[in-house]
Amino acid sequence: MTEGVCDPALADTIAFENLDRLLNVEMRSRLLPRGAKWTMYQLARQVTGMSLVHAAARVFDRPPARVLLVSGAAVPGHMPVGENDGPIGTVVLARALVAIGHAVRILTDPAAAGPFRGLLRATGLDARVDVLEIGLRDQPLQEQLAREHEVVCAIERLGGNSSGVIYGATGVSRAGFRANVDHLFTTARALGRRTVGIGDGGNEIGFGVIHARMMQALPEFAFAEVTPCGGGVYSVIETDVLLVANSSNMGAHAVTAGLALLRGDLSLCHTAEQEIALAHVGVGLGLVDGGTGTLRAWCDGIPPAANAAVVELMRTIVAQSLAPAATRPF
Repeated sequence: MTEGVCDPALADTIAFENLDRLLNVEMRSRLLPRGAKWTMYQLARQVTGMSLVHAAARVFDRPPARVLLVSGAAVPGHMPVGENDGPIGTVVLARALVAIGHAVRILTDPAAAGPFRGLLRATGLDARVDVLEIGLRDQPLQEQLAREHEVVCAIERLGGNSSGVIYGATGVSRAGFRANVDHLFTTARALGRRTVGIGDGGNEIGFGVIHARMMQALPEFAFAEVTPCGGGVYSVIETDVLLVANSSNMGAHAVTAGLALLRGDLSLCHTAEQEIALAHVGVGLGLVDGGTGTLRAWCDGIPPAANAAVVELMRTIVAQSLAPAATRPF
């Protein structure tokens, strides 16, 4: 390599690796389990054998396809229409996917559907992206959707543990009021569809690819002694690619950055200004900070300015990678 000139392929590799690192700088509050993120990342990296952001972005970097994004996490009495981690990232990713020609739909629970539609209106996507609602035990719909889409992606969506039960990160069951969509993902994989799981706690769809390793390396975060079934909170549901992130929103934002790298198009990246705006739109739609259970623009206990800063750093990594190569005259 000539001095002062960077190999584009090497530059892209460096950029993807830096996105991975940035994505897993843990900033959670003490109200949520913390200290497991980097280990989860390393376990997932062992399976993937490459940058997780790169692997996830490659799934979407394809000719126009039908893509289903699955998200939403409402809890009656605490988060009536859901938390903001998941919906914001889902809509941001939908924007990028629509921009590159994909036909995108969003699947969620009836209680959580309103905020998704509101965020789509705020981003001008309401005429381009449909929001589908699923009942608690609607397996026929899950089978239908698996057939209808070439790519199925979960973003902050709980997956069943070894007993088939979905749990919050601290061992509280969500089975009584939130659809278990495990069947959608197992069916999609059986049909040869591409699947992606984006999550932050080990209890989301996708973490099944490292379930046994997590149980061995991080048993204290499984809360097995708390869950009535004894299976703990870790999900056994696998996806082709697992993307571990500080928050699931940031994971989805990182995929847009990865697509920008692969496509050479900085406009696909999310921006800090958009992140701040959507966080406040979410408050107006009733989306709650999942870290504290309060109605505010924070996400998983992280202030909006910090989230926006991470988004800006992602965009900078991409911009620096896409900038024309030049020699330094000294």
